[in-house]
Amino acid sequence: MNTQNVTPLTPPRRAVESRDPATGEVWRTWDPAGAATVAAAVARARHAQPAWAARSPSERARIVTRFHDALYRRRREVAELVTREAGKPIVDALSTDVTVALDFAAWTARALPRFFRASWRGAAGITMWRKRVRFERRPLGVIGVIAPWNYPFFLPAACTLPVIGCGNAAILKPSEFTPGSGAILEELWREAGLPEGVLQVIQGDGVTGAALTRGGVDKMIFTGGSAAGRAVALACAEQMIPCSLELGGSDAAVVLADADLRHAADGIVWTRFSNAGQTCVAPKRVFVEQPAYAAFVEAASRAVRALRVGPGAEPGSEVGPLIRPHAVATIQAQLSDATDKGARIVAQAPLQAPPQVTPQATPRAAQVADGYFPPTLLTDVRDGMKVLDEETFGPILPVVPVRDADEAVARANASSYGLSASVWTRDRAAGLAVARRLEAGTVLLNDAITVVGMPDVPYGGVKRSGLGRLHGDAGLEECVHSMAIVDDRFATWHQPWWFGYGPRHLAHIEAYQRLAHGGGLLERLGGLGGTIRMLLTRKGTA
Repeated sequence: MNTQNVTPLTPPRRAVESRDPATGEVWRTWDPAGAATVAAAVARARHAQPAWAARSPSERARIVTRFHDALYRRRREVAELVTREAGKPIVDALSTDVTVALDFAAWTARALPRFFRASWRGAAGITMWRKRVRFERRPLGVIGVIAPWNYPFFLPAACTLPVIGCGNAAILKPSEFTPGSGAILEELWREAGLPEGVLQVIQGDGVTGAALTRGGVDKMIFTGGSAAGRAVALACAEQMIPCSLELGGSDAAVVLADADLRHAADGIVWTRFSNAGQTCVAPKRVFVEQPAYAAFVEAASRAVRALRVGPGAEPGSEVGPLIRPHAVATIQAQLSDATDKGARIVAQAPLQAPPQVTPQATPRAAQVADGYFPPTLLTDVRDGMKVLDEETFGPILPVVPVRDADEAVARANASSYGLSASVWTRDRAAGLAVARRLEAGTVLLNDAITVVGMPDVPYGGVKRSGLGRLHGDAGLEECVHSMAIVDDRFATWHQPWWFGYGPRHLAHIEAYQRLAHGGGLLERLGGLGGTIRMLLTRKGTA
């Protein structure tokens, strides 16, 4: 067939752009990876992984340590890149992206030798007295990682560290909004001496992510929205491969009447509005016991009005722009829905004049430069408003009065999400009691968000917030499969349950049942002799 004049069935895909949310400037582009590029990456990973897995855990830990050292040397460079791509203040980029990634690398390097240490132990059960068991952990093979844009360096690092440290090869697709952060992560691993092919970064959008999910990997790790996560889960189920999903949340903060209200207000305002409210694990709904409600709203209002909104690179900025103009439109729609239904704006942070658009910016840059949304505190919020019923991925915080802790728990658990939650109180016993009733993967007392930055603590959600766990030993377990080796100390002895059935064999089995499972001491002792004869028999008996 002559195909020279055939019109393509699909239009050419757009380049992947690293764009500054504050100015609209595009400073670098990448071609999006197609299915053939993804397949080639999987093949390279498949070739490189066995030799990497053959290295000892201590050897792999040394590479992780060198990654840590390379990141430390280039920490300011990485932070400035994150600010440029994600718009967040440089303080946030340096602390929540770089410092936490350093913590994770250090913990992973320490944990790997211990995690992979194996030893023989005895088996459980009387009939297994001859057995000894060894549990070993083996890497899965090639793992695909799809990472989000809101913490564009830390989250890819936190996912790839256990994957690589456990002896797997990783193929990382960063968000199409923050491709440069993924690229520099790959540079740092290479600088650390990671063998070629063990980590590969492929740039692209959802089409690339779908190709990776169906590209022959052994597992997928995905962080992102619920709709895309569901598609990943379905694709993995069709291929009978596991997946780990972190799909966001609508976290509840419960403020009890005895709480230090200034502390609670300061903490909740920071955790909600840091990163311009674009944090999965931030509190997005606040339920305050009625006696403390007015004072909490007043304290939170003061904290919100004091926030400084501006470009992330500008000294003193605390809240930067949203990632793209469409995010502003989404948040505005949620706010309009709430106010149209009776919600009241009680406090907003003042907006500064938008930054000047650079000469290198695209024609859409004026829109991008206006991508700021004022941190907003809402009251008179009720069920049926989107700010309570949906995940709000931007700087809006609704505050709802409740009669007591029971109502707070009921309303918190009414959400279809269950990523994290927080309880604010001076009474630690009461806080713990409330925490145990909340349907969430983690609950913090008198703090929020920080669990995601604790490398040794399992992190993940329930309900629509995802499957599996990241971080800690539970996160390492997601990157391996367990293998049991069972050895018989008496290799030439006949096993009691092998063929050779007959009256004596039957009597021995019944004796063991009486000894192991009988209802009383005398009944159990009655089976002792027959059980001993069964276990010490070297050849089959008829």
